[in-house]
Amino acid sequence: MKKHVKILALLLALTMCLGFVSCSKGDSGSTPAPTDPPVTATPEPEPEPTPVNYDAFDYSEKTIGAEELFPYCKTQGRTTVQEYSFKKSETPAPGIALDYTASAIEFNAVCEGTVTATMRVKSTGIGGSKLYVTVYVDGQQMGDKRGDFKLTKTAATEIVLAENLERGLHNIRIERQTEAERGLMYVNGVKLSGELAERPADSKYFIEVIGDSITTGYGNLYPDLSDGEKGTNPAANEYQDGTRTYGVLAAKAVGADYSIVAQQGIGIIKGYYPHVMLKTYTETCYQCDRHDEWNFSRKADVVVINLGTNDASFYGANQVTLDKVEKGIRDFLDLVREKNPDAKILWAYGMMDTFLCPYIEKAIAEKGGESAGYYYLKLTPNGSGGNGHPSLAAHEKNGEALANKLREILPAK
Repeated sequence: MKKHVKILALLLALTMCLGFVSCSKGDSGSTPAPTDPPVTATPEPEPEPTPVNYDAFDYSEKTIGAEELFPYCKTQGRTTVQEYSFKKSETPAPGIALDYTASAIEFNAVCEGTVTATMRVKSTGIGGSKLYVTVYVDGQQMGDKRGDFKLTKTAATEIVLAENLERGLHNIRIERQTEAERGLMYVNGVKLSGELAERPADSKYFIEVIGDSITTGYGNLYPDLSDGEKGTNPAANEYQDGTRTYGVLAAKAVGADYSIVAQQGIGIIKGYYPHVMLKTYTETCYQCDRHDEWNFSRKADVVVINLGTNDASFYGANQVTLDKVEKGIRDFLDLVREKNPDAKILWAYGMMDTFLCPYIEKAIAEKGGESAGYYYLKLTPNGSGGNGHPSLAAHEKNGEALANKLREILPAK
């Protein structure tokens, strides 16, 4: 009897277990059984880039003129090809005009050995007869001392951009250091052993910087005279490097292309010249006698304005009233907005003068402020460069501040 009870108990337990399993599989109100995860297709690996056989290129020496070179160039600034001559007896010939501060050309070439450029300049005499450029090869600045790339003669001058290059792809860039009003500068062409390659790609961001002597780098390389150095001219071209100003440094820091539109002494409505930025901003380069309208074909993502220092120096004299200056600020904002309808407009001010700061802020607010795409940035004053202008260290400090602001307001792309 006990044996049968044990058997029945075992059968009952087995039946309950089978019933539980059956219910788990078939009862629609119960938790469904787990399923296998979906099978995900393994992505095809990216194909390895085909190695370039650099030995297959033509490495014969070639002279490439301005018109042939220009389509292969990425440019900075309002850089154009112009027919020009420096003497009435000369037949006009094409050259790539590097006009404004930090105007530049950049090109790629599969080449070897030496690369040279033929350039011509015509100094106006303001700041001396020397005009300067900066040269980069494969991202590295060439030259180890000031003046390695200075130009003085109106005759064609061949400058060595690079030497002893290994056979392969190279990137070469020429930037103008000296501001526009101090002379004309042209690249007639280049000579290299190899072939031009695909034009460097534009950066996704484009920034325009409008200003006066601060923006051109006036006196930013002026030496510390505490050791008794005498006879130096703070306005000399040798003490100006427009490629190392707050605007250019900030643009490069955020990886943006840029255009500098600036001249020492210029004002919004009043400066040290008869012409003012409100009247000349739309011209290709007033200072180089290029009065054709600039096309604004590439719209700026951000326009930085640093004007007003020269206007402030005339306040109270020559009928320069505060009302007129304030109106000039508003009118210039309107002009910049007309030419750059979708840009963020940032008035960065205060590196030399702070008198107009509250009036600039007021104009920005009247235009709708940040919600309407208008911004203000107070820069740090400094007068330790030539003739009370900011030093290189001050440009670096303010360039960092401007770069941080640009990172904050640049549109997502």
